[in-house]
Amino acid sequence: MDKKNYIILKTDKELKILMSPMRQKIIKVMEREGKPVTSKYVADKLEISPSSAQHHIKKLEQVGIIEFDHNEIINGITARYLRITEKTVSIGQDINDDFTSERDILARNILSETYNGYKELINEKRQLISEEYKKGNKFVDQLAGVIHLSTEEANELFDIIDDFIKQHSKASNNSHPYEYALIAYKADLNNDKSVE
Repeated sequence: MDKKNYIILKTDKELKILMSPMRQKIIKVMEREGKPVTSKYVADKLEISPSSAQHHIKKLEQVGIIEFDHNEIINGITARYLRITEKTVSIGQDINDDFTSERDILARNILSETYNGYKELINEKRQLISEEYKKGNKFVDQLAGVIHLSTEEANELFDIIDDFIKQHSKASNNSHPYEYALIAYKADLNNDKSVE
């Protein structure tokens, strides 16, 4: 893992910045867009005031989740374009400190929001999804189970997934946004005496 390509939220202040439901929505809007956007664009999408969008975006900039991309002059006004950083954001679940419960709440919320979006899509578009699946087109899918990996293989898998995600974080003419939530953990760690 290349530490300089990661943002690890270590402090209570950093975690609280990300725990805001509105800031999580801003991140989702920007990730779905897959290209730089203005705070006005975010405000319009979320139906909030431009000043509120700017406030939340500045907080996300403080921890490095959002960064400046470029300026454009539109009708004589300078528009500031922002993007989601290309760094992987970690909420620090592996850190043993006083913020374990906050990290837990944040992790559950992120997973829940992804699942709720999946469930809503399935309920509203089940017929279309079924027809497309028969043609070999996957609009939705979920995988669950157990695989057996050495520590080296697990590290390799995490790197492959992380690299693949980073390579596909920007929109292209023929791409569509796919939301995901991935969890993997060493299931026998409780029984593993070698790590104690």
